[in-house]
Amino acid sequence: MWISFGIYEPQNGCDIHEAVAHMARVAALLEKRNNIDVAIIKSLEQSWAAVFAVWKGGSSGDGPALNLPEAAAFTKGMVCAVRIVDSGWFRLSSQEISKGVSFAQLSLGDIVSLRRIYTSSWKIQDVLSYCCLAILKSYFAWLKGLLSYSFYESLDGKQIIGLGVWDSVESASVLANNDDNPNANPWVAFWKSLGAKRLQYHLCQVVYVTYRIPCGVQISRPGFQI
Repeated sequence: MWISFGIYEPQNGCDIHEAVAHMARVAALLEKRNNIDVAIIKSLEQSWAAVFAVWKGGSSGDGPALNLPEAAAFTKGMVCAVRIVDSGWFRLSSQEISKGVSFAQLSLGDIVSLRRIYTSSWKIQDVLSYCCLAILKSYFAWLKGLLSYSFYESLDGKQIIGLGVWDSVESASVLANNDDNPNANPWVAFWKSLGAKRLQYHLCQVVYVTYRIPCGVQISRPGFQI
């Protein structure tokens, strides 16, 4: 699965609500023109928002370039309310879902955590990506309230993104601000020992999502697969 990812902050004179409204209008237009799903998540700090655009067209190597929007697409318009902070192209590398959940999804209102692991080379990213898979297999079932977790590796070898979907802010907050606590986050020291340059962990809420329900799947909260 290919994704385009971008983080945005409001322009001077705009607030986060205006920024999200602008991004949602752009997302609605892009969905009509491309075979993509879009999710917008807003930080609980109310200072920035991020966009995940997921290409649904298959596994062709040139798919992202042909079908996914550039991050700059969200900064266009007569009145632009946002500026790009960071962006990149990613692919799904590993994923786990809790028992009773049919597939990993994002739905409107979901509480999500955004983990960012910065690397310095393809070699280190490959090692860390494998490490993330091992951590999911070992620790996922131990984390109370975690519904799904997906890791994505960047196509330029510089970053890994972890996207977790939780049942509440309280559950997701267990890992917040604990990157220096080996008891709370035993895998953080492992990432650092393998060459992670910098780690970030943010709590967010889904404020916009493309609604698609896979054929034959019965779910209570419409959303799209991540």
